[in-house]
Amino acid sequence: MQDQNKNTNTNVPQALPPRTTAPGRMNRAFLTVDLEEWYHLDYLKGFRCRESGVRVLPQIFDFLDMLDEEGVKVTFFCVGEIADENAGILREIVRRGHALGCHGLDHELLTNKSLEQFVDETRRAKAMIETAAGREITGYRASCFTMERDKLDATRQLGFAYDSSKIRFAQHPLYRNLDLSGFEQAEDLVYVKDDFTEYEIPTLDIMGYSIPISGGGYLRLFPFWLLRILLGIYARRHENFTIYVHPFELTDVPLPLPKGLGKATAFRCLVGRRGNLKKLRKVIRWLKKRGARFITLEADRRERGLR
Repeated sequence: MQDQNKNTNTNVPQALPPRTTAPGRMNRAFLTVDLEEWYHLDYLKGFRCRESGVRVLPQIFDFLDMLDEEGVKVTFFCVGEIADENAGILREIVRRGHALGCHGLDHELLTNKSLEQFVDETRRAKAMIETAAGREITGYRASCFTMERDKLDATRQLGFAYDSSKIRFAQHPLYRNLDLSGFEQAEDLVYVKDDFTEYEIPTLDIMGYSIPISGGGYLRLFPFWLLRILLGIYARRHENFTIYVHPFELTDVPLPLPKGLGKATAFRCLVGRRGNLKKLRKVIRWLKKRGARFITLEADRRERGLR
């Protein structure tokens, strides 16, 4: 297993391309969803949570209805092992005009897998999702953003056209500083090599510390008034934005957390779940008011003339 705290030299242009919008105004917004069950959380892996029978994905329709009301299309990345049991949900996602991609086979960290294992499992996961959804998928996101360069290159060989696993967050022990040697930064958060695209998850740099304001536990933890301030700072520096969320964060289904989990970890799992869907709607509307156009990653590629 490689050192998860090691940062890899990205070797990509550090200067952003010229803005196409005025500072404080936004261009594109990518809302993404890691389609997984609550028991896939990395800090629950040592427990037998799956056996509880509790599932959150069947409650995702409130989220889908909200997206329809807001006129927003998003990109979902599905864990392969749950595709068959949620085939109806996947087909409904596709029917409503959203994009669908792969989030690995079992949500295990890629840093714990050999290249050969990754290739075999990803090929299987892709087939599972395509069978369940009834359509081809071309996008990938690594579990916990643990993508590595050799595996990124392999996703291209497996028929994927884009990935969204890059995040600059050195303080987190799992997230990888993905090597993008040979890629060109086509736009804020968007990197291209040949016909393959990498989409970055944004963080906000304040006093040398990266704050991942784009989703996950931070989206649940921060009150909207604070998010609004941080997003305002971000919008003065950048013009594109990516949000990532998980189904358990969009529902209030009671989670039977295991005994012995620890108070801090339980808080991390449960904080802000109630009302988070409403907060997300506020974030969507805030971005829209500043000119952001919500678009799927697939649609973004098409607009760039990529297959």
